[in-house]
Amino acid sequence: MAGEYTDSNHMADIEGRKLAETRLEESLRRAQLERNRLQTVLDTVPSGLIVVEGPDARIAFMNKRSQEFFGTPPEIGKPLPAFLASSRLLRPDGSPYAPGELPISRSMASGEVIRGEELIVETESGQRSYLLLGSAPLWDESGRVYGAVASTEDITPLREAQEALRNAYARERHVSETLQQALLPIVPERLNGLRLASAYRAALEEAQIGGDLFDVFSPAPGLVGLVIGDVAGKGVDAAVRTALTRHSLKAYAYVNPSPAIVMEALNNVILREMIAESFVTVFYGLLNAKEHTLSYVNAGHEPPLCLMPHSNEIRMLSNTGIPLGVKAGTTFEECSIDLQEGSRILLYTDGATEARSREGFFGLERLKELLVSRSQESPVEFVGHLVECIQEFSWPHLRDDIAILLAEMEHV
Repeated sequence: MAGEYTDSNHMADIEGRKLAETRLEESLRRAQLERNRLQTVLDTVPSGLIVVEGPDARIAFMNKRSQEFFGTPPEIGKPLPAFLASSRLLRPDGSPYAPGELPISRSMASGEVIRGEELIVETESGQRSYLLLGSAPLWDESGRVYGAVASTEDITPLREAQEALRNAYARERHVSETLQQALLPIVPERLNGLRLASAYRAALEEAQIGGDLFDVFSPAPGLVGLVIGDVAGKGVDAAVRTALTRHSLKAYAYVNPSPAIVMEALNNVILREMIAESFVTVFYGLLNAKEHTLSYVNAGHEPPLCLMPHSNEIRMLSNTGIPLGVKAGTTFEECSIDLQEGSRILLYTDGATEARSREGFFGLERLKELLVSRSQESPVEFVGHLVECIQEFSWPHLRDDIAILLAEMEHV
């Protein structure tokens, strides 16, 4: 009976072990299925995922998306710094990014949670990926950091699109700038009893070219035309409309230099040739050096300033009509002022008065003060100093182009 009992117990033990082994195998099989399922899920998400563990930050997991960024399959158990050694890690400014400075490394070292940090990965083949990183520490039951997990979002298409946009804009700006520089007049230092100086300054490189224009010419013996204006809009279109305005005005002035007649004809051209809702502010003055008079029309432009030398009185040549291109058949009032030897006329665009800093706008009063306080300077010196003052005042840079023209009646 004792032998039968022993054999029975032995058989029960074997059956129990077999059952346990079967259950273990089933558990392992299910665990593997779950692992494979999780791996499939993690390999198909658009984000890259990396898990590191231990003091050496050894790779415990890396999905396929992350592998694509680095161009090589991971070696599970290999320290992350050694795995990354074959790739150049760069900051957005192009400076190197040491492995110990990576978000995942900092999360392991300090328990820091990091979001939205940009990293450029350049593989041995030269291919670049632009990544947005986030990382968080992994804690054990005792509250110690034993690893970290990092997620990576591929922003390469966004950066490439931004670069393409910058390049396209740079090409447009180059065309606009070349066109506008070609259209800027060559202003002589002297013409028919006038001393002259001019300046044009473009705004910051990223800004689009504007429609500032100016000109000096002699439409008839003894007469000098002074023109300054601003075409609405930016870029190549504005540069083209600027050319149309300047050359059309000049052509009409050679036929009949009267400011009122010229501006009425120019208004019709702008309405006919420019797109709807385009308009131009223009000041056109006709100076007779022999008679010391200036007749003018100001179609919605910034008022030129006329400095009388003996009294330092400043007269503003204010608007005498609406901007050009607003209404068909518009007539313009022609005004006239008497000048003295040494009188100065300062023409400018709104980029000068509307230059701004933390203090506010440069403004008309500063322009008047400079015109009086630097009246002993030559026109060339004055215009140079005025441009310097505006640029120094502007913070952190010019926001709009500026055009300046100064005319002085010579002393006989």
